[in-house]
Amino acid sequence: MKLDETLWEFPCQLPLKIMGPADAPLREAVERIVLTHTPDFDISTLEIRMSRGGKYQSITINTFVTHKEQVLGLYTDLAKHQEETGHISLVL
Repeated sequence: MKLDETLWEFPCQLPLKIMGPADAPLREAVERIVLTHTPDFDISTLEIRMSRGGKYQSITINTFVTHKEQVLGLYTDLAKHQEETGHISLVL
């Protein structure tokens, strides 16, 4: 993945929304991945919402990043988790 550095000013807040099936253990995986790349992330700020029909969940985080390698690492590890487990449907 290539990151257009002209679009970013580091340090900055990085909002992410991760969506997947309601029965997938996403919280633990997202916490582990985010804390790996941004160890100062406050996990108490992580929000989980269920879809109206109860089939899907979305996890919203807003973490502080200081350089592009953190952003690339987050997206890479989230994509790897999706490939390995199928628990992630979408990352925004």
